[in-house]
Amino acid sequence: MVVAIVGVGGIGKTTLAQKIFNDEAIQGEFSKKIWLSVNQNFSEVELLKRAIIEAGGDARLAGNAKATLHRSLKDALIGHKTLLVMDDVWDHGAWESVLKIPLANVAASGSQVLVTSRDEGVARGMMARWPYHQVDTFIA
Repeated sequence: MVVAIVGVGGIGKTTLAQKIFNDEAIQGEFSKKIWLSVNQNFSEVELLKRAIIEAGGDARLAGNAKATLHRSLKDALIGHKTLLVMDDVWDHGAWESVLKIPLANVAASGSQVLVTSRDEGVARGMMARWPYHQVDTFIA
């Protein structure tokens, strides 16, 4: 379910993820697409609210309780084949403790998570499919 793009900062991980996210073949493959930029000091509540909004739900009705936000995200995603891009993840906890439960429990079969990170440990912590896609510089 999880695919990782790993490499040093500024090498093009986000650009590659954007190309995948916006690709025509992807457009028809997923009924819900969510793009989340996850910074180093992410707030669980804000991350969930952004995910709900991206999924077409109403985050204002959910309040600030994590359980209520999880329920709102589940409601927005239930039965939908979903592509979730988590860009620039520094801590796999953004997946494990915030987004995994609502997504894994209700998203339709074939749903995917694409994570970009500078740290292979994040990919491992998210149980990303091995091998990770490594973005390296090419020196001619």
